[in-house]
Order: sequence, then structure tokens, then C-alpha cells
Amino acid sequence: MEAEVTQITPEMIRTGSWRSVKLKEYDVKLPAEEIYPAKVHPYQRLVDEMRRIFTEMGFVEIKGDVIQSAFWNFDALFVPQDHPAREMQDTFYLGKRCPLDAEPALVERVKEVHEHGGSLRSRGWGGVWSAERASEMLLRTHTTAVTLRYLASHREPPVKVFCIGRVYRRETLDPTHLPEFDQLEGIVMDEGVTFRDLLGILQTFYRKMGFPRVRFRPGYFPYTEPSVEVEVFTKEHGWIELGGAGIFREEVTNPIGVRYPVLAWGLGIGRLAMLKLRLKDIRQLYQPDIAWLRRSSICD
Repeated sequence: MEAEVTQITPEMIRTGSWRSVKLKEYDVKLPAEEIYPAKVHPYQRLVDEMRRIFTEMGFVEIKGDVIQSAFWNFDALFVPQDHPAREMQDTFYLGKRCPLDAEPALVERVKEVHEHGGSLRSRGWGGVWSAERASEMLLRTHTTAVTLRYLASHREPPVKVFCIGRVYRRETLDPTHLPEFDQLEGIVMDEGVTFRDLLGILQTFYRKMGFPRVRFRPGYFPYTEPSVEVEVFTKEHGWIELGGAGIFREEVTNPIGVRYPVLAWGLGIGRLAMLKLRLKDIRQLYQPDIAWLRRSSICD
């Protein structure tokens, strides 16, 4: 029996002897060995894509501390001190207090706005504002505390920044909620910016993320007016709410010395990632599921 050649050598090519040998046939339909190359985690890839989109739109990324005082997390944002969001079931308090890390004049203006509206055409929230309550330390419940602190030290336009960071809330663990999750926060402060500009920014972002149908419906947040909730449409789920946005109220901007309109938004990253990656349980984003990671595509 004539021997079959399984590999052509450089010598066979040079001499031309490969033409006279019997080459072993290969079945191209046979399953090949699976190879799992290194790749960026699907969730991290989406976060990087969001970061790239806002950078391309002219934004600058900023970062801030996870531990904040209630003053910056709530009070400076005109959240009343008796608001349900401050209660233990929603916020991780650390059981400690810190000196208010803001200028005394700024603290006094926030106090006046809360109690009676200060120098604005506002009634405030009434009651007696407590500096002790404002000094409580907590894990930030939103990254708005980061963007507001930045705005307080950058009072002249233009300001165009965003922040991607972890936030913490005492949520009940289920397929769509976690006690800690990532949020994409952004603000634009400039002379003459309008609510229409805000909607355009958000619509552009979601379209770049692959959601051509975006809509807005009225919402409520203590620190913005007007306020909207942002929704995108998918064939599998219909309209899905992914975040909130609005224009900072004067009760927020006036005490920190800002005299121009500020567009602001806070978008949930986890729920958006679930839609992009077609997941039914948000916990899968953080579990070390090697099989799922191996199957995941390296690109959308």
C-alpha cells in the first residue's frame, strides 16, 4: 500500500516531488478543537464603549469619592431632610459623621434654601435644617454628588463632564436590582443651553449605543425641573426605562454660585447592559460564569 503523506515539506516543494506522492485527504467538516482566546469582559466592553461615545461628544471624564457626606449626596441637591430616600431602607449610612466639607457661606446658603427658599422665589421645604443630619457619612446613592462637587469648583462655563461609577442602595436583590450598581452621570453647564439640548444629547448617546427609538416621559426628581425619564424600544421587551434627566433647579445651582443653566442626567448601566447582552438576570454580569464568558462574542 502506498504511504500517504500528511504534511508537505519545504524540500518537497523545492524539488516538486509533492506532485507524485499520495496526499492524505482531509475532512473539513470534522469539528475542530475549541479555542478560547483572551478577551475583554462583555460588561467592561460596554462601559468602555459608553466612555468612548461621551468622549467623542466632547465630554471630559471625572471621578470622585465613594464615601460622601449627606450634605453633598442630598442637601446640596435640594433633597429634603425628611425625604424617604434618606431613610435606612434606601441608604447605606456608615454610622459616623464628618465636618461639613464645604465653605461656610455655601452651607449657610443651602440651609436658607431648605428652610425658606433663601433669596430665590422659592418656599424651600420649611422646618429647621439640621447640620448634624447633613454631616452623616454614607455610601453615595448616585454619582450626582461627584458632578455637583465638580460644578461647585468650576462655576464658569463651559462645563461638559461625565462620571461612570459605582453607587449603593439598599435594594432587594432580584433579577433586575442589585444593592450596588454602576451609573453614568453627566452635566452640561453653559450659557443658553436648553431642555431641547438635553434631549438631543441623550438621544444621540442611545442611538450610538444601538437603540434608534428613544422617547422621554415626564418624571420627578427633587433637584431637577423639568425632569424626564428616558426610555428605549426593543423588539423583545418594548419600551424600557433606563434613566432620569432634567435641568438643575435654582435651589441647587444658586447656593454653589452657578448662574447658568445646567443639564443633568443619571443613566443606569446594568439594565442597558442586560438589553445589549440579552440577559434575563442582572446578576450574571458579575458572576464568574466561565461558560458564558467563553460563549460571549468579542464584538457586537
